[in-house]
Amino acid sequence: VIEYLEKQKAEYKAYWIDNVIVVNASNRNTFNGLQSFGEIEILRARRHPNFYEPVEMSDVMANLPLTVQSNLTHVGADQVWAMGVTGQGIVVANIDTGVNYTHEALVQQYRGNLGGGVFNHDHNWYDPASGGTHLLVPADWHDHGSHTMGTMLGSTDPANPATAATTIGMAPGAKWIACRAFEATDQELLDCGQFMAAPTETDGVTDPDPNLRPNIINNSCGDCTTTYDPWYDGILNSWHALGIYPVFSNGNSSNCGYSSPPGLNTVGSPARAGNVTGVGATGRNNGVYATFSNWGPTDQNDTINPMGYPRLKPQVVAPGTNYSAYNTGNDYGDMSGTSMSSPHVVGLVALMWSAASCLVGDYAATETILQQTANPIPYASGGSPPPGPGDVPNYATGWGEINALAAVEAAQGSCGPQGVLEGRVVKQSNP
Repeated sequence: VIEYLEKQKAEYKAYWIDNVIVVNASNRNTFNGLQSFGEIEILRARRHPNFYEPVEMSDVMANLPLTVQSNLTHVGADQVWAMGVTGQGIVVANIDTGVNYTHEALVQQYRGNLGGGVFNHDHNWYDPASGGTHLLVPADWHDHGSHTMGTMLGSTDPANPATAATTIGMAPGAKWIACRAFEATDQELLDCGQFMAAPTETDGVTDPDPNLRPNIINNSCGDCTTTYDPWYDGILNSWHALGIYPVFSNGNSSNCGYSSPPGLNTVGSPARAGNVTGVGATGRNNGVYATFSNWGPTDQNDTINPMGYPRLKPQVVAPGTNYSAYNTGNDYGDMSGTSMSSPHVVGLVALMWSAASCLVGDYAATETILQQTANPIPYASGGSPPPGPGDVPNYATGWGEINALAAVEAAQGSCGPQGVLEGRVVKQSNP
């Protein structure tokens, strides 16, 4: 197929993370010729997923009113830090609009920070820039990527987040890398997905090294389809094979012109996938469903750990309004949306894996604990298959809002003193 495309002088890129060739420019004759190749399973139209624009977004703030933000204390992150667990030894990532890497709450946790004002961006940053200029230094073309990264691990004093001047993130002791997307086409998401599996130098080609992959990836992207679109399956399956944990936001009603609340079957793809943790939203610190948060069910069964509800979305919910980093200087701002919720879950998984090393790379066991320890939020969503007893779980709030302390303690209970698996408690699906 590649030989044929080259003869036709078509613009293309082949990927190793998935058996996919993206054709950027050709003609009708080339397209018709591709239909004769038995090696080709399907010819797909290009996709148009985008990052989920916030429902609300505040003006820039130079300072924040609180040392530790209330969304973090609400879910108990500070109680986990008091145990000496801050995410040490874990690397998180986002595929987003970029990151303001010199921001006071993010710069110390950047894996490319070598100290003394010296940075190495190779294997830590990639900007595929389809149709544009590759940036060799991290930058954010929106505030969105810096905001989500800040919610994962932001703090001006990562070693002492409870007493830092400003702490905005769940797992301040973790490190981060990033890939910038959403400037042009769907190809950027394939480029970033491949980079995360084996980070390269900043050119996106040289020295791919899977040993430098992140542990957990935050994804705030999707579409408005109401049936599952498998176009990103190859990326997700490869991440799972590498022990990378994928987290996706469920999407907001405003992104697709839905009412609020949006109703059943409004979650977009790839969050519809059965092998990702889909995250919906609650308020900043009230534990109440946020009416902009899209609902399940999905039409792709969870075959990994369905817990009796194979079409459940979201799996859990988390605060969907919070202050975090912006893309200029050391500025901060307030945003609302499920994009603000999913990085809370990424940060919690980082805390769990930092505290319980036997769970690192174990998606099924980790997600099960997240769901079992969540604080239930009964909601009469209806739907088929029907919600659980007392409307828990349901298609608006899943199993409930994350509980950091309970999740970390349960994770530790799954591992022995040396991080060796000793046993797990499995919740009965239909008690």
